[in-house]
Order: sequence, then C-alpha cells, then structure tokens
Amino acid sequence: MRKTLLMLVPCAFLAAGCMTLEGEPFNINILSTQQEIELGNELSTEIEKQEKVSTDAELQAYVSEIGARIASVATRQDVTYNFTVIDNPGTVNAFALPGGHMYVYTGLMKISENEAELASVMAHEVAHVAAHHHGEALTKQYGYSLVTQLLLGEDPSTLAKIASGVFGQGILSYYSRENEREADALGMEFLYRAGYQPAAMVSFMEKLMAEEQRAGGGNPLPIFASHPPTQERHMRLQTLLQRYPLAEQQDSPLYVERYNQKALARLK
Repeated sequence: MRKTLLMLVPCAFLAAGCMTLEGEPFNINILSTQQEIELGNELSTEIEKQEKVSTDAELQAYVSEIGARIASVATRQDVTYNFTVIDNPGTVNAFALPGGHMYVYTGLMKISENEAELASVMAHEVAHVAAHHHGEALTKQYGYSLVTQLLLGEDPSTLAKIASGVFGQGILSYYSRENEREADALGMEFLYRAGYQPAAMVSFMEKLMAEEQRAGGGNPLPIFASHPPTQERHMRLQTLLQRYPLAEQQDSPLYVERYNQKALARLK
C-alpha cells in the first residue's frame, strides 16, 4: 500500500449524515451510519431474491479479495464492505448499496482484461459508499417521510420496488453527476492507494465506450444510468491520471495472468 498522494475529502459529515451543495437546493442525507447499514441489508436480501448470485465459491472469494484490498484504503471505515458476483454474462454492470454491499456482474468481468480494470470499477463503487452518496440519492428520490417509513420497516413493497430498480436505473439514476465525478476521483485514488495502476480506470472506460458504441450509443448500459457523458468522463479521468507519478504508475501491476486464471477461465 502507498501513502496518500492526494488529499481528497468527500464532504463534511454531520451527525445525521452529510450535506453538500450542488446548485439549489442542498442535497441532504438523513441516514445515520446504522440506518444506512440496516437499509442496505434489507435491500441486499431483496436483490438476492431477484438476481442469480454466482455459485462459484472460488470466483466469489477472488472478487472479495480484490474488494477487501480496495476497502482497506477507503476514506470511510465505519461500514463493512461486502462483494458479491451476480451470474449474468449478458449484463455489463456493477453497483453498490447503502452500507457497503457491492455487486459485480459476470458480464462486466468478461470485458475486463486484467484485475486492475475490475478493481477500478469496484473502487468507483466503494467511493460512492465512502462519500455517503446513497443517503443523498434516497433522500432526494423518496423524501424524508418515505425514507423514515423504510427505515422503520413500514413499507416493504417500496423496499422491493427500490431493489428491483437498482438493476436498471432506480436509485442509481438519482446519483447526481457531481456524485459520479467525485466517485471517479475518489475511486482512482483508492485504486492507486491499493497498489493498482490508476490508468486501469481509463482503459476500462475505453472498453465501456466501445460497448456503448456497439449497442448504438445513447448510454444503453445500466452502468451508465447516471454518469456524465462517456467522452467527458474519459477526458476527465485522463486529466486525473496526470496527478500520479508516471514511474509509480508503470511499476504497479495489472495482474493479467492472475485475472485470466482466477476469473476469465472460470467465466467461459
């Protein structure tokens, strides 16, 4: 692990969450850490009823290893990060839930060429949790009273609806574009701290751009639901990359062979 190169501070955290300014009005997070964890656990249960979790124990363990490496250097350490593979080779997606649950689709793993590229996506998702973006998104989408009902377990049908929506847009579409830019910047920093090449985030973005073009453009992939335009994001990532010493970038491994053996060979 490396010392931090950049001082990236997500936002000032208040007792009940955090408040950030993005135009008007304020984006407010009403969830405490404990409430976020409880809601994330409920959503995770719903999602695992609706999606096919991979039964490949070795693949799950490998992805969890990568996730733990990234989580260990994250700026937020008051939640437990959990990583789960969803067996869906036709879907290029990954997402995080409140409180630290992360899901990665086998379709996304198949287009990654090395461990560092997969880690770059996972780092972006860890960054959403680290920056408390879920509380902001839920509060914005559902309002104080409904979020309170969810926390009290008084509205299970809405909880199931939110879980269903997460696969496509749902809560993810309510991340602001500023949230997404912050997750890219923090994610690249986490990737670097964990000893991966930060350039892997750029190369993976190029693969997503190619997938987008093959599908006819217009941001058809779920992973693009709330992101800024792909080309803009790619350019910004290239700019962020310049903050990291080139010599250290080149010395950092991509783990190509390990990824071939532990992931791609198992996904054929």
